[in-house]
Amino acid sequence: MAENNHQFADVGNLDEFYELVEPLNFACGWRNRQPDGGSFRSPYRTAHWKYSDSRPALDAAAKLISAEDAVRRILMCVNPIPGIRPSVAPTLFHAYQMVLPGETAPSHRHPMHALRVILDAEKMYSVVEGEKMLMETGDVVLTPGGMWHSHDHDGDDLAYWLDGLDAPFTGALDLIIFEPHPDHYEPVKVVTEASPFRFSWVHIQKMLDAAEDDPEGYFAKRVRLDTSSMPTLGAYVQRLGASQATRRYRTNANVSFAPMQGSGVSIIEGEEIRWNRGDIFVAPSWRWIEHRPDGDSVLFSMTDEPLLRFARYYKFEGE
Repeated sequence: MAENNHQFADVGNLDEFYELVEPLNFACGWRNRQPDGGSFRSPYRTAHWKYSDSRPALDAAAKLISAEDAVRRILMCVNPIPGIRPSVAPTLFHAYQMVLPGETAPSHRHPMHALRVILDAEKMYSVVEGEKMLMETGDVVLTPGGMWHSHDHDGDDLAYWLDGLDAPFTGALDLIIFEPHPDHYEPVKVVTEASPFRFSWVHIQKMLDAAEDDPEGYFAKRVRLDTSSMPTLGAYVQRLGASQATRRYRTNANVSFAPMQGSGVSIIEGEEIRWNRGDIFVAPSWRWIEHRPDGDSVLFSMTDEPLLRFARYYKFEGE
């Protein structure tokens, strides 16, 4: 031991010490010490992506590349900070996707959990583990990780939706892999409208009708969609009445919002986001959040809250 460490015997100052210790692949904790205090601050920014921007871009892309060649014709939402993989927050990923009438996006599977918020579609289907389920305007459809899935369009009009995945979290674990189906297209075993992986717009509205207002005023009427098959992601839908502003709150969970109906303004850490149906905006960890709808509105939200609760990291604070 003395022989291995003799180089430190005559170190006279910290600069010399750092030069000796770094080649040994050590880092000095006192040089990277986090400041004291109870505040969180994510480098991710509050950001906003518009459905009105994505649609013409996807329409143009469809003239240049097929769903077959693209595998998934998507526009990924990228938080505007340098040096990151496509993501909206450290654990959350979103993308806009479009499928043409008659197209089928080939079957594949991956470890990432995924959900779809259907923006505009009729007679659009997902095939998940052989179950062909409808996904139409206003629906929320789940695809738990590890399941074969494809997207099959039997309708006459273009289909658009918003994908949500836990891909950044999976990537941090170095577990991302995409496996194409050996038959290219997974065989359909059954066609159904009712599935535990599909929350239809009608069903969501019935859930909201039966829900009570949040007595503290943070969420108005809000319901949780059952994402227990995808334990890293939580999904909520809240209904806001005309001029029903919510109280400010913040959480160390990352939260994205997708308006399913209506328009309005959300204020994230003092920054105003003017949103419309089909947009997506994100409130990274520990940002103050409040919503001010123009009229009756419905907001979908996706969050890593279940992951934080599992790890006993979760915090919430309201005014």
